[in-house]
Amino acid sequence: MNAAIARASTILVACALAFAPPIHAQRHDEHTAKSNFAPERVGAEYMVMETTANEEAKGSFLRGLALLHNFEYAFAAKEFRKAQEADPDFVMAYWGEAMTHNHPLWAEQDRDAAQEILGRLGADPAARAAKARSDKERQWLAAVETLYAVEGTKIERDLAYLAVMQTMLAADPEDIDARAFAGLATLGSSHGGRQIAIYMEAAGILEPGFMTHSMHPGILHYLIHSYDDPTHAPLGERMAKRYAVVAPDAGHAQHMVSHIYLALADWEATEKANVNAAKVVNLQRAAQGRFELFCGHYNEWLAYAQLQQGKQAGAELTRKCVDQVRGMVAKAEGTEYLRGAWSAAGMALFLGVDEGEWLEPIDLPKTPETARARFTQAHAEILRYHDSDLPKAKAGLAQMKALYAQFNAMMDEETRSAYGVWLERAIERGDAIVEMSEGDREAGLAALERAAAAELALPIVFGPPVIFKPSYEILGEIHLAEGRQAEAAEAFAKSLKLAPGRRLSLAGLDAAKLLGDQAIVNEPGISEDVATLILGGIKP
Repeated sequence: MNAAIARASTILVACALAFAPPIHAQRHDEHTAKSNFAPERVGAEYMVMETTANEEAKGSFLRGLALLHNFEYAFAAKEFRKAQEADPDFVMAYWGEAMTHNHPLWAEQDRDAAQEILGRLGADPAARAAKARSDKERQWLAAVETLYAVEGTKIERDLAYLAVMQTMLAADPEDIDARAFAGLATLGSSHGGRQIAIYMEAAGILEPGFMTHSMHPGILHYLIHSYDDPTHAPLGERMAKRYAVVAPDAGHAQHMVSHIYLALADWEATEKANVNAAKVVNLQRAAQGRFELFCGHYNEWLAYAQLQQGKQAGAELTRKCVDQVRGMVAKAEGTEYLRGAWSAAGMALFLGVDEGEWLEPIDLPKTPETARARFTQAHAEILRYHDSDLPKAKAGLAQMKALYAQFNAMMDEETRSAYGVWLERAIERGDAIVEMSEGDREAGLAALERAAAAELALPIVFGPPVIFKPSYEILGEIHLAEGRQAEAAEAFAKSLKLAPGRRLSLAGLDAAKLLGDQAIVNEPGISEDVATLILGGIKP
């Protein structure tokens, strides 16, 4: 891995908020890649790409293609290598394996690994192109050569690759995989966070494919990503209903449908999707002789959805995750706990802010791999102790700032604009809370207002709140406690724009409206009937 990519990967691992790649997905590691296990129902039957492979290689290739569309990268790479073994000169098998090292929606790319794979096909682009058995294969090779070109930054290569995919699609609009990958490349061009115009452009590319191939996993998957914000999520329900059926043995596919349901604040559907996703992953782990995981991206969303319904299951799952990671750290069991630590810290913080149950932080080794979890645990110290143990809150804020200084020194422009801004928002909010707790209430409240407005101005992020508890929710609670019903209602309404259907914000908004209406009905001259109407049937 070259230095630039290695540095970018380290930053993404270290960035401390839920927006990071695991923004992103439950990964399969080397253990998975080396095992003999292979998921069965992943949508391979909907793959229609014409190939020049022999029959033995064709089945593995199409299965790998379906897995690639499902972001099941390790499993996909295994299938593409099987196709290479069956047909060593089949260029698309090398194209597919190289493509498993490009994760555009997670801002990740391993150019060196991809170049090594392509090098097994031929010494240089010309030698590789000479092995193509059709014009279409030469076009796909040209696309992957552009994506992993030796020259250019990642952003430059992303945009050049997008141009190649657009040309391929224009030349053959009926090629459903060219359409799917052109849509994905468009989504991947939204550097620095979600840009609605770009995401709608991707949807425009993908929608015609949905009309002709309504069960194609790539079309369904990438349209869900295009629509997974509160405004556009209703459009994505069509895809969510199909995608879970298309790939029941792909954990990421099962989870992806919850991107739509969470944006719609459909907590039951969000819970069900992530129960299914976690079950798929744990069945795969059991088949490989591995223990059940209570942490991970899917469990994070699952616990959050359960907490939003007031279910104790969310608290129970969080405790299991934290206890599992604590035990693994104590026993120094490999490195798997590092990913679990991300989940444990975030799930514990949601449990604290949503239920008031604060779990003690995990004693994590101070390594780059644990930086994200340590930042999140420091964040929790501010929210937990600001009104009861100010020195602990201030220590948490100092730790957040120290970790951010390390991150900032390594961040490139794209990483800073996508992830660094959320670290900054967390710190700015922490400064405001500590300032209020130190006694300068007016200045602290004004600072919190600024922090909240800055959060709302950032691009919408899918999933549970990136900053765990929206600053507008904190403002609403402060205004409500001090009798400012109108200000409280406005703050809670803005919080719900950041976190649709969030239980505490909804309850706060209802309380603010009720208290405001109560003030009206207590005015002289208001009849009991009118008062009852104002209060929705609740008599004063």
